[in-house]
Amino acid sequence: MKVLEDQQEIVKLKARYVNYNDGGWRGPTHTDPQAVADLFTDDGIWDGRPSSGYAEGKAQIKQLFETFGAVPFIVHYVTNPLIEVEGDRATGHWHALVTMTTPTNNALWTFGLYIEEYERAADGWKFKSLRFDTAATTPYELGWAKQRNLYTGNPFEEGNF
Repeated sequence: MKVLEDQQEIVKLKARYVNYNDGGWRGPTHTDPQAVADLFTDDGIWDGRPSSGYAEGKAQIKQLFETFGAVPFIVHYVTNPLIEVEGDRATGHWHALVTMTTPTNNALWTFGLYIEEYERAADGWKFKSLRFDTAATTPYELGWAKQRNLYTGNPFEEGNF
């Protein structure tokens, strides 16, 4: 029974993460970078390379998510969770579809997998590492069949939007 409760708490952790980032229909996106950072262990890793950057530790994660605030619209759809719990550690695997509008008003589809590690902390489950493995990032108008990978580098760097 404890494993099921732990899995449900990790599902809630993921939902908090997504909810802190999504927006653009009733207000800005990425409204609380500190809250996102607090979902991670002190030495947690957020890895979206090559398309969205890399951050290690809460301070870098907060700083990275502050830059993501330039995105005017974003919605994460996460599905198919596979969560394996072993004591105070767990792993997770999620499919994801991310729809977004870039700061230069381009609509994008991004598909991929979240591959995650979690640790139990005194105040609940935290991300130890969160890696997004991009399968496709493509302009809405073209779709993934015509142009699968839009970026060769970080789209948040100047000139890539």
